[in-house]
Amino acid sequence: MDLVRAIAQLRDSAGITNQQLIERSDMSVTYYYARMRGAAPFDTNDIEKLARALGTHPHEISRVAASLSGANRIEPEVGTEPRELGRRLTLIARSPRADGSAFDLSGLIQDLAERGVSLEQEEWGLLVSGDSDAAVRSRLLDGVAGYSGISSAYLLDLEDEEAKDAAEAGFEFRDALKASGADSVSARAVGEVSPAALRAIAQSLRSISAQ
Repeated sequence: MDLVRAIAQLRDSAGITNQQLIERSDMSVTYYYARMRGAAPFDTNDIEKLARALGTHPHEISRVAASLSGANRIEPEVGTEPRELGRRLTLIARSPRADGSAFDLSGLIQDLAERGVSLEQEEWGLLVSGDSDAAVRSRLLDGVAGYSGISSAYLLDLEDEEAKDAAEAGFEFRDALKASGADSVSARAVGEVSPAALRAIAQSLRSISAQ
């Protein structure tokens, strides 16, 4: 991971984005992010391409990696099922937030940045599509959950059926509430209502809206 951190540091120093680095080094998005997450290693040819794209020498990448050895905390990651995670992230993106406001990717990126977590549009697209089989940063998923106003277990533990039921019932309720034109404060006032009750309320709201 020292090599990955070195590439990220040199990328930032060069003032370019991940997408620009991907294009300049002639790599695919999936290939690049899989290696940046540690799912597979960069080979010598990759390092040479990245060095050219960064305007430096492969030895400089190695030097920076060596200087970072042991200096930074390795960020915790969680293994996940890409397709299911992508489905859940898609639901989050399509549903209003807890305060009734619309999900906004730029707003999410800004919110995460304030938490000290980085996210680029290309990485988000890869996660939502379910095309990445690499582990995902725990703080990223926790931050997405916080932005949406749901339990982080919905994204961090895909086998937690209670968290899944609660979050997705909440999405149904938020969607129905928005469609009805009700005040968003009502969504916050619901509190600890069971998933079944939320779905019943959502159905009632949809029926009223359809009249």
